[in-house]
Amino acid sequence: MKDEAKRMSINISILCRDSEVEGVWKSELKTILGTILGEGGARVFPVRESVSDLILIDAKRKNWQQWASDFDRGGKSLVLVLQDTDALPQSEAMSLVDDLILSPFHAAALMSVLKHHHERKGTQELILESREALKELDAANAVLGKIVETKTPKRFTGIKGIDVMSKHLAGLKPGGDYFDLFESDHKDHVNFLLVDSSSYGISAALLGMILSSSAKIGSSVQTSSSHWVRTIFEEISTALGEAGHFSVFFGRLNRRDFSLHYQMYGSVEAFVVDREGVSRKLEKHGLAISNQSRPVSDRESVLQLQPKDRIVLLSDGFVGGAGGEHRLNRLFADQSNQNPFALVNELAFQIKSKLSPGETFPGEDCTAIVIDIQNRVLRLAPTG
Repeated sequence: MKDEAKRMSINISILCRDSEVEGVWKSELKTILGTILGEGGARVFPVRESVSDLILIDAKRKNWQQWASDFDRGGKSLVLVLQDTDALPQSEAMSLVDDLILSPFHAAALMSVLKHHHERKGTQELILESREALKELDAANAVLGKIVETKTPKRFTGIKGIDVMSKHLAGLKPGGDYFDLFESDHKDHVNFLLVDSSSYGISAALLGMILSSSAKIGSSVQTSSSHWVRTIFEEISTALGEAGHFSVFFGRLNRRDFSLHYQMYGSVEAFVVDREGVSRKLEKHGLAISNQSRPVSDRESVLQLQPKDRIVLLSDGFVGGAGGEHRLNRLFADQSNQNPFALVNELAFQIKSKLSPGETFPGEDCTAIVIDIQNRVLRLAPTG
């Protein structure tokens, strides 16, 4: 403890009742702190000469409470100096200072005051750093939200037989959601991809992989969803490292018979809602994918869709934020006769209504995709 103290240095300002007390304090403080901190480890100034981060205030100074009340603290510590015979100030006066010490000064009491001062200073610096980091994160999320918004527009048009609407809310938690849609060259298949990753590095790797592979995904109609899930894992496995992971839904809608072939891993959820508003959750093929939990299943699930069926894909931000599966089933039923735009807006409202005043972003990314099979389904004629 003594060696650690000698590496410290401190400036102290004093506010005394008169010059005589001022001289006594300066002498006592320099003697004690010189022994503890070493020569030059402490400098003591009257407040009229210099205001440091640590200020000792004489409880017998006239109007000290008014001075402390008017003083701009700005992260400084105010310590009230009492004598042994002094009574403790009233609680209102105590609220103006951070600490107490008795005069004449003793080394142990002075070291306790210094310790508390440095702890408060560290906490204040951490708060300021956290505020700056949150500002930077807000700015980064705003940019990320615009990128995702540009890459994944809310409404996908020109796809015969289905109506697709998406909604993305950028969150504070590191990581990110990604959604995309690809049509095959002959327009006979539509592919849906939703990924929820645990870090920004994984999101960046995924985006790079998708940008380079989207044409291939769209054109390779004979390739199964399980193949594409494995391909995504292999492409971004380096970015996953030891702790990274991602959840994924990859579905391929055959527009000849409107069957949906899919694989789903991790925390993303998918629901099918029939024309009566009755919903059920689709099965998953495993836990979130990581280098320790790789996709191994070749099995696809197949869902036969009917006119006016609705598929809802959600990242876990929407699932938890909207109140869980039971609440979602009720919401799907209430919105079953509305268009996809109304449902994604209601989901977004459920998230935003739970934010505290002044909050801009939810805790984590929230992505919702609503896919409606149109009432008059246009099926492609079979080939062969």
